[in-house]
Amino acid sequence: MKHRPAWLIFCAALMSPAALGQHLHFENIEWRERLTDHFALRSKSTNHEPARRYAEKVWDECVRIMPGLTADFEKNEFRTPRGSKGADEAPYRFTVYLVGTGDLYTQLLVKQKERSGWDDTRLRMCRITRNYADPQNRYYVLCKADPENSGGGGERDLTPVFVHGTASTILEGYGLSGNMPFFITAGWGYYVEHRLFELCRVHYLDFEKYYKDNDAEIQRGAVLDHQESWTTPLKKMCKKGERITLDTVCNAEILTLTPNKSGYLFALTYFLVSNEERIANYRKLLGHARDGASITKDLILKTYGYEDDAALEKDWYEFMESRDFR
Repeated sequence: MKHRPAWLIFCAALMSPAALGQHLHFENIEWRERLTDHFALRSKSTNHEPARRYAEKVWDECVRIMPGLTADFEKNEFRTPRGSKGADEAPYRFTVYLVGTGDLYTQLLVKQKERSGWDDTRLRMCRITRNYADPQNRYYVLCKADPENSGGGGERDLTPVFVHGTASTILEGYGLSGNMPFFITAGWGYYVEHRLFELCRVHYLDFEKYYKDNDAEIQRGAVLDHQESWTTPLKKMCKKGERITLDTVCNAEILTLTPNKSGYLFALTYFLVSNEERIANYRKLLGHARDGASITKDLILKTYGYEDDAALEKDWYEFMESRDFR
């Protein structure tokens, strides 16, 4: 397999925030701000890419499935898990911070640690991945430079990370939740990546290392990677009976992920929004979350009208083997 990097997850000067109604989440830092219809893009020591190019495309995918986002943003009805507004006045915009030096990224992480009570392990992970989401779902931070280089340099293309992470955070914000289950947020991030690029490039583990450590036979089109669409290998796995159960997907955790489990996270979300009837049920599912319910396997079964796991799995696997899964 040819080695190319895959991402491990895990303008004018800034105008007055009072005039815009947008909050300054990091005070005493001067940003260059660029506004889109639904985003405030703030950069320092770098440009606004990839957010400038892809922010509204992420929005289009999110609002297609979650039309209630329109009121959350345009009427400032968005609320954090603590019940706070996202902006002082309408419209609310999701904020993206694009950082061009390791020193500034360190400053933001220190502020985030003080604000959210993060431990040193969480901070180290954020330095490795170069990105993190606001626990209150209001913004996303990306460090385009090498975090270990205080003066900048070593910029990387964070397009996959931006798309996956921003989509996941918007979904979690729409659910008014600070603890949306991993299989829901990661699955949605993968789905939006696939919609925009027909690729899933944000990996929560090192796929190549996993295959090597497990002596897996690497055949093009038969394993999951960052270079080709996941639908083809997943279709082959499903037809061969190499299936991941609904219960396993709904209980997925980062520390126990495998490439195949990652693929089935994506495949489940794709199935849940694969036609108009299922999209309507997905909206009901998120509506339950907005009302305070936790999204669980049992809630999915109830919302989609299935009696048990086997009934949903039958339709899910048939979808994966069909031409619609592409």
